[in-house]
Amino acid sequence: MIQNSFKNLVLFLKDNLTFYLFAGFVVLFELWVAVLQADSWFLFFDLLLPESYVLFIMTLALAVRWRRKHRLAMQALAENELANSDDQLATTSQEQLLLNLLNKSLKEKASLNEEQQKEAQALKDYYALWAHQIKVPLSVLDLMNQTDTVDKKQTAEQLFLVNQYLDMLLSFIRLQDMNSDLTFTRLSARSLVLTVLKEYRVFFIQKDLSLVVAESDFDLVTDQKWLTFVLGQVIFNAIKYTPSGGIRITCTKDQQIIIQDSGIGIDPADLPQVFKHGYTGFNGRVEDNASGLGLYLTKEILDRLGHHITIESAVGVGTKVTIDCSQRNLS
Repeated sequence: MIQNSFKNLVLFLKDNLTFYLFAGFVVLFELWVAVLQADSWFLFFDLLLPESYVLFIMTLALAVRWRRKHRLAMQALAENELANSDDQLATTSQEQLLLNLLNKSLKEKASLNEEQQKEAQALKDYYALWAHQIKVPLSVLDLMNQTDTVDKKQTAEQLFLVNQYLDMLLSFIRLQDMNSDLTFTRLSARSLVLTVLKEYRVFFIQKDLSLVVAESDFDLVTDQKWLTFVLGQVIFNAIKYTPSGGIRITCTKDQQIIIQDSGIGIDPADLPQVFKHGYTGFNGRVEDNASGLGLYLTKEILDRLGHHITIESAVGVGTKVTIDCSQRNLS
């Protein structure tokens, strides 16, 4: 507190140096006259007393003005008006330092606001895409109800899709604070794959797709809930884009889960973009029920789990997705 007061005093004297130099010059001049004329000493002291009063009053006035400009600077910060107040505020060294600090604070605030706006827009875009995706099974259920052609099997399938899309939304929300929602345990990769496949068996039957799960296996350390979600997304994509043929899943000894299908494949131009938020590519436009969210979430989750994913594909031949479960640096 004392140090700040002393610093402010020094800055005040520095900013009003001209005035005090002039006052000092006047006193020295009067002293010089008194030295030259011995009988003028009484006059010197008579002048010095009122001059001291004047100097004191002027100092108070300058101090009040100095502090007032400080308050104006703080008010300008609160009202975000520094850009229009530079010429009026930056007239002293203290005010210039304060102005620089306030301008820096404003820039940081603007940068933070811009980042928050981008995040808010990303959330809006996600919810819009998600609403588009979940609308498809709901429309099918509504159509069956209106035409009185409710089929138990189809109803179960569409309700499964609704549940999957709801899980996707919840996963996206939890993803914002995923690090506090991680529980790492040792798991069998093949057992985890088989558990996920049971949820999708009705789609294999409906599309008459073959399924081969190799006997090889490996143990890995990961979060079961999040990796289950990832496998579900990849396997469902394989089912969705495989009109005939089948899917083969292999858990290799070098800790890789390979999911290979004989589907329509991915256009080479789309491959570099498939993990981007909201990107659907040619296949998504053909299907007209893709939101570009599944693979985006898959990549984000695997990065945070310390795993890695790659996709190889050829149009008309099929797609090979490799999830490298060897533990890397957590994102």
